[in-house]
Amino acid sequence: MRYLLFQCYAPLVSWGEIAIGLERHSSRQPSKSAIIGLLAAALGIRRDDNQRMDALIKAVGFAIKMISGGTVLKDFHTAQVPRSERKIVYHTRRDELNAPQEKTDTVLSRREYRCDALSVVAVWLNDNSFSIEKLFDALQKPVFVLYLGRKSCPPAVRLNPEIVEADTIKEAFSKYKTVIPVPVKDTDRAKEIFEKYQNTTFSENYVVTYFWEDCKHSGFEETQKTTRYDMPLSRTRWQFIYREERMAVIREEVEGVF
Repeated sequence: MRYLLFQCYAPLVSWGEIAIGLERHSSRQPSKSAIIGLLAAALGIRRDDNQRMDALIKAVGFAIKMISGGTVLKDFHTAQVPRSERKIVYHTRRDELNAPQEKTDTVLSRREYRCDALSVVAVWLNDNSFSIEKLFDALQKPVFVLYLGRKSCPPAVRLNPEIVEADTIKEAFSKYKTVIPVPVKDTDRAKEIFEKYQNTTFSENYVVTYFWEDCKHSGFEETQKTTRYDMPLSRTRWQFIYREERMAVIREEVEGVF
């Protein structure tokens, strides 16, 4: 079977979870909606192109090798919202933003990010709507700007896509070498920070967590099964449905290219 593997690293990432009230939490590992959004942006699929977006969602299966879940950072945001009125219904966020200014208020929300999170993504195709080569070329030369969860989270290193032939997801991950982030400035402080990150993230017998969608070619021994509400259903209405996600925790040596 053919897999497309690529890495996701940035100083800040945000893999959105279910939003409750004014809290916007982030998962440790990438969500399906985030991966679909990244691939769609690379292919040049617009948000309102429901037909191509639905085809991509059905075609793509994916798994995650979470090397580092990062540390949590919370930020405060202000948002403009209209006051509640009995006879007025705002169906979309656009309707809210178009409300008269004298009828709007400001609310405070908290958004969660992950600092220095690093994951490898493995993608396979369930039908012939797209090709692995097309996805590979799109990640090399994306049509739209790519980001990891939010527009404020661009990748800090290249995605380094690679097509791998393997019988299982586990074997595909074992054939991929991560390009480890390096400091931009060659200073003693930068070297110290990089060495600390390298020692804590890429060490011998490091605990790596794998996540994958239900399939018969994982190659892992499942240790846990969870439900995530990150399968896009409607982009215009911001609706998601649940999917089952398998997990395995393995002690192994992580290899990378510096």
